Formats: sequence, C-alpha cells, structure tokens
Amino acid sequence: MPSEHIVDLQAPARLPPNPVRPPVARLAARGELRKGEKTRPGIAPPRRVPFDSKRPAPIHPDAVASAIQLADFAVMLIAGIISFAWQSAYHWPLPFLPAMTATLVLLLTTRGLVSAPQGNWASQRPSRRFAEGAAHALASLGFALVAAIAVFQPAATVREALVAWFLLWGVAAIIGIAGVRVVLSMFERRWRAAGRLKQVVAIYGIGPLAERLVERLRAACPEAIDIVGVFDDRAGRGVVGAALRELPQGTTADLVELSRQLEIDRIIVALPHSAEHRLLQILRKLHKMPVEISLAPDLVGFNLPVKEQGEFGGLPLLDVYGKPLSFGQSLVKTAFDRLAAAVGVILLSPLLAAVAVAIKLDSPGPVLFRQNRYGFGDRVIGVYKFRTMRADLADTNGEKQTAVNDPRITRVGAFLRRTSLDELPQLFNVLRGELSLVGPRPHAISMRVKQRRNEDIVPDYALRHHVKPGITGWAQVNGYHGPVDTERHLQQRVAYDLDYINHWSLWFDIRIILKTLLIAFVHREAY
Repeated sequence: MPSEHIVDLQAPARLPPNPVRPPVARLAARGELRKGEKTRPGIAPPRRVPFDSKRPAPIHPDAVASAIQLADFAVMLIAGIISFAWQSAYHWPLPFLPAMTATLVLLLTTRGLVSAPQGNWASQRPSRRFAEGAAHALASLGFALVAAIAVFQPAATVREALVAWFLLWGVAAIIGIAGVRVVLSMFERRWRAAGRLKQVVAIYGIGPLAERLVERLRAACPEAIDIVGVFDDRAGRGVVGAALRELPQGTTADLVELSRQLEIDRIIVALPHSAEHRLLQILRKLHKMPVEISLAPDLVGFNLPVKEQGEFGGLPLLDVYGKPLSFGQSLVKTAFDRLAAAVGVILLSPLLAAVAVAIKLDSPGPVLFRQNRYGFGDRVIGVYKFRTMRADLADTNGEKQTAVNDPRITRVGAFLRRTSLDELPQLFNVLRGELSLVGPRPHAISMRVKQRRNEDIVPDYALRHHVKPGITGWAQVNGYHGPVDTERHLQQRVAYDLDYINHWSLWFDIRIILKTLLIAFVHREAY
C-alpha cells in the first residue's frame, strides 16, 4: 500500500488569494495540472490533497464501550470466584440455589453487552465511569439476591450464607471495577494523545451553516474529530468563511471517491432544511456510501423521515442513514467468519491440495486465479478462486461472462465450477477480512448486463456494498447463481441481497451456509 493516498478535489470558485497555493502556470510546469484540464478566470484548478495512510490505527468509540462491558463481565466473574473462595459456607460443586443465583447475576451483567449505550465512554468523566460500572454491578447482585430469596424462600441459615457471599462479591466487584476504570483511563489518555480516538468526519455544504458547524465542532472536541474536508456540488458559489477555506474542498463525486480510500465515520450535511428538494437529492447520492449520515441542526423543519436524533460533539444531530449492521453485530459476524474460515481451511486442506494437483496436471499455469471485484464500500478487492480457465485466456476484470460450452474453461475447471469447488480459496479472503462467509456475491469490476452498467439498471445497486460481500448469499441459495444475463436477473439478485442486509442475524447466516452445503453439489446453472 502506498504511503500516501492522493485524491483530486475540485476547488470552489472565487477563492480569495492564497499565498500557499502556487499559480496555475507553476502547477502546469510541475506536472500537477492534469492533461487537458481547463480553467476559467476566477476559478482555481483542481488541487491535489494528500491523505496520509500512515496515520495511527483508529479505535472506534463503540469498540471502547464494548471492551468496557466485556471487562465488567470478566470482573464480575472473577470477583464472584474470589468471594466464593473467601467464605466457607459453600463448597464446590455449588448447591442449586447459589448456583442459580450466581448464574442470574452473570446474565444480568451480560445484558449490558447488548443494551448499554455505545460510543459515549470517551466523553464521560472518570468518576462517572466508575459510578455507572459500580451501580450496574450492584444492581445485578441486588436484583439476583432478592429474586432468589423471593422465589425459593430458603431457610435462614442458607439465606445468611447467600447474603454473606453476595456482600463479599459486591465489595470485590467494586474494587475490580475501580481498577479497570483506572487502567482504561490511562490507555484512553495515550490513545487520545496519539489521535486514535478521532472520528473521521466530512462536511457537506459550504455556506454559513457549514461554517458555524465546523467552528462548533473544533471548539467542542478538537481531539475527538478529524474533519477531512467540505464538499458541495455548487462549486460556483465558492467558500465564504475562513474556517472552511483552509479545509480540502470537493464535490459529491470527490467525497464518494475519498470514501473508497479513507475510512469515513460520519458525513454531516450542513444545508438549510428548508431546501427540502435539494436535501433529498444530496442524501440519495450520499446514501450509496456505508457511513453514518446526519443533518446539522437548523431552525426550519422539513418533511423527511429520520433514523433518530443523536448527539455528536455536543451538537444534536438528525441521524438520517446509518450502517446496516451495528458495531456489535459486525463484531459478531467478523468473529464467526474468521473462526469458521480457519476451521474450514484446516478441515479442507487435503481437498484443497488434491484440487491444486488436478489443476496442475490438467493445464499449464498457476493454481489460483485472482479477479478484481467490488467489495465493501465499492472498494476493489482481489478475490481468489481455483483457476478454471486456460491461463492465457484469464479474465482479470470479468469483462466477459462465462457461457455454456465456453472454450476458455478447462476440463477440471468445468467440474470445479459445476460443484462450486472453485470458490474454496475465497476462505483466504475471509481470513484477510475482505470477504464474509455470507453476503452479497462480489461482482467483477467490468461486469455489464446487455452492455449496461449495473447502477443504471438498479438505482439502489450500491447499497449491496454496505456490508462485506460473501462466498455465498441469500440470492445464491434461492437459485440466483452463475452468470447474470438479463436485467431482470440482476434486479432479482439485488432484491435478495438487500433483503439479506435488512434482516441480518447470525442465525440467518447459519441457515444460508447450511442451504449452500445442501445444494453445492446438485445445481447445474454454474458454467
């Protein structure tokens, strides 16, 4: 990966003189003005804005919150074991009543892993963090104790022993939570100093509202937000305020391209809400990117259904669009994918070796074939497959879809395609984090249907890239596998893909995997 990503951003019109920016003639002499690029009087030429890819690896706020909740559960478990060892009323194995009560405590603690608010830990004071953790632990212990006594009505001696154990458990839990909070606060200071807790934010709009928004964000939380630029399709209006003039500027197309190179966490649209028609047009364009999209506060309301109202940098925002999977869901899906893929590679290693030998004996050339396809966020990834075509006729970008009796396909390749064994090397893409086991199938970057682009046939086509593509998917187990040869075929595939994204669950993934295993060796439409 290069050390620096370069993105061409269109500078706005009527910029005031900038002594740092060289004149057009000097840009052309240095080769920074692109060939054939035209300029108009008073319009600055496109400028190159570097984004350093060596920036420290960011830590998502939800990852910090989830880590705290996991730490709380670990503290409660360890505190329960220690407090149990310090009192002599019970011995292992635990009798029914203390065992059920302790299980209820741990279940109540894990409830926070799902329902606790995410992403607000970095903005809390250490004292509040400790108070919330201690209150959650004591509430879990207290509710479990009261519930056990009310339901089972134990004898006095049993009840006294249970209360003594829980008192010790509460003291040990508070001490442990305090220690965890102190350690995490130390890490937080380091991460904040290194810029790892910053969220990457892009601003859409170049008017007074955008200027006020930038000033407020910089004043409220400069250490937590990294504004990468301001964007607006109305380049002729120009940038008014100095707060915006020093930021990189571009159009919607530039913002989309930037999102493919840089992980953008949130886009804030800073346009007057009274401009409803324009807002809807802009939001449709921005919704193609898998990022959180919010509207900056305005005094004028408008008729647009919103996801929810949230808080960001001390400002109330209207969250219009969000990522289809929450951080916790993405974490569960990724963990399941990596674990299952690793197990699959180990168990299938003899089969992988046998297929590799068969390919080598059948035709000259490499065993694996790497094709460029669209992945998460429209980014291009290299998808691995067993080579099924003659090496000299390989189609790296998928410019020509396969057909019945395709002369490019080898004898072994035909069998591999018919049984889907050619897809097995994609387990390595899953281990690399480029694919998921289940998701919309990645399409080749040059794929066309009747010489038409997929986006022109299905307007919501880009939404299928809001999650990682998969080795198999909901469309495939419903019969849509193999080449896409008609527009209706593509529309139905995308409909299944979006249905999968909107109704994702881990059990849904497992169902699709099981169905894939059942039909892998019987379908006959792959060629």
